[in-house]
Amino acid sequence: MKNKYFILVVIVLVAAAVFTGCSGSKENVDQANEDLKVEQAQYAKEWQQFKSDAELKVNDNEQKINELKVKIKTARADFQLKYEKEVTALEQKNIQLKQKISEYKYEGKDKWEQFKQEFNRDVDIVGNAIKNIFTKKD
Repeated sequence: MKNKYFILVVIVLVAAAVFTGCSGSKENVDQANEDLKVEQAQYAKEWQQFKSDAELKVNDNEQKINELKVKIKTARADFQLKYEKEVTALEQKNIQLKQKISEYKYEGKDKWEQFKQEFNRDVDIVGNAIKNIFTKKD
C-alpha cells in the first residue's frame, strides 16, 4: 500500500514539474515571438531608409554619368576616345548597383550588415571614380 502512495506522489510531482515547465516554455516562446516581430519591424524601417538613400545615390551617379557623356561628346576626338570607355564602365557598375538594391532579399542580420557595407563601398567607389575621372594621370 505504501508503494502505491509513493508511486502516486512521484507521478503527481513529475506531472506538476512538467506542467510548470511547459507554462514557462510557452512564456519564453511568446517573448521570443514578440522579440522577432520587433526585430522584423525595425529591419523593415531600416531597409526602407537604406533603400531610399541608396537609390538617391545611384540616381545621383546616373545623372553625373549622363553629364559626363554630354561633356565628352562635345569634346575633341582624342578626349572622347580616352574617356568614353571609362564612362561606359562606370555606367555599367551603376546599373549593377541599381539591380543589386532592387533584388536584395533579407537573409539575416549578419548578411544584412555585410550587404550594407559592401553596397556603400561600391557606391562610394563609383561616385569617387565619376568625380575624379578627369583628374587621372595616364
